[in-house]
Amino acid sequence: MAEWTADFTPASKRIAKVHREVTSRDPKHTADAPGTFIVVGENADHFGGITIAGLAWHRAAVAVSPRTDDTISVHAEFASRVIEDTATTSEVAELTESPDTDSRYAVRFGGLVHTFVGRQMLSRETAGMDITVVSDIPLGSGLGALHAADTALGLALLADDEEIDSAPLRTRIAEIASQSAKTFSPVPVLRARHSAALRGAEESVSVIDYSDGSLTQAPHPSRAGVAIFSVAAPSDESFADQAITEGRTLIDDACANFGVPSLRQLPEAVDRVVEWVDARRQVYGADSAPTPETARAWVTFSEAETQQAAAAAKALRSMRIDDFFAVLDQPLPTPGLSVPDQLIQLLELRGATAARPAAAGMSQAVLAYVPAEKASNAIADLIDDGLDVMDVQQGSAAKVLS
Repeated sequence: MAEWTADFTPASKRIAKVHREVTSRDPKHTADAPGTFIVVGENADHFGGITIAGLAWHRAAVAVSPRTDDTISVHAEFASRVIEDTATTSEVAELTESPDTDSRYAVRFGGLVHTFVGRQMLSRETAGMDITVVSDIPLGSGLGALHAADTALGLALLADDEEIDSAPLRTRIAEIASQSAKTFSPVPVLRARHSAALRGAEESVSVIDYSDGSLTQAPHPSRAGVAIFSVAAPSDESFADQAITEGRTLIDDACANFGVPSLRQLPEAVDRVVEWVDARRQVYGADSAPTPETARAWVTFSEAETQQAAAAAKALRSMRIDDFFAVLDQPLPTPGLSVPDQLIQLLELRGATAARPAAAGMSQAVLAYVPAEKASNAIADLIDDGLDVMDVQQGSAAKVLS
């Protein structure tokens, strides 16, 4: 295999031309957004804990043009994979009332248009839309290709807003993009990806603490003299472990039962959730809730990952590099999630200072931190092993292009 590299001409320079070729029209607006890498805390994201996310150099660009009919037409190029898809606005609207999600890309992206209309951020006269996506971030790379496309689409749709670069509007766009993706796509949403892509900064990583909704910055791990790689077996598909859906459903149901926005705000959360699922199973049957052991594992894991993210942020801010990498290498007992352990072990053999899942249960890729002086040899060895490798260089926040 080979090293994943962006096209020589970046997506931001290709997007308008591709849109014209596909639609025979000039785009109304274009925007682009960075890929994102999760330092730690990917599953604490849904729990309401702490997540640390950085920006990658590779980007996704989006162009939009309004239509007069009710068709959402999507042409998407995710690295080498080309997708053509359509849906109607009525199909998308019906899914807001359905418990099932639709895997079509036109539904995911059309859902964001629909959600913006519902939130009165786009005119209710908005009909169909031609949407073109050109992404230098491959699906399956562990760098949030779909989240980057969501983000760029949100900016392109709202490009006429004078406050498009303001923190309040970008915070709202991130929140809406995450909610929309949760409603209209079966791919697990990582809210921190949308937030970091819109509000992150170069030469730092974003620390999102859901206890108060804050997004602050910490020094970029590359300051420790390491190169960061995303490494994966060849694939051009997004990945989602069924255990993620089950764990998130447990957390959502428990929050609703206890009347809290997140279990992090529930005192003695582990014991109380275990008691609740046990009682529910006794009353409504074994199929009504996970086993008490599963519930305990999920809440314990989410709390531990939150503590791990807090420790990583503290180590980065004080530049205690050894402590930071020790935190990343700290094993956590994932509750039934599919984790690429063999790939992690291989990366450690190839000289990585630290290696961990790019997003446990949501990606089969691994993020590796390799001493900069060993980077070239490590890449060559990994390619010889038949793996796809992507150099995760520092990126910048999402922006409107035109």
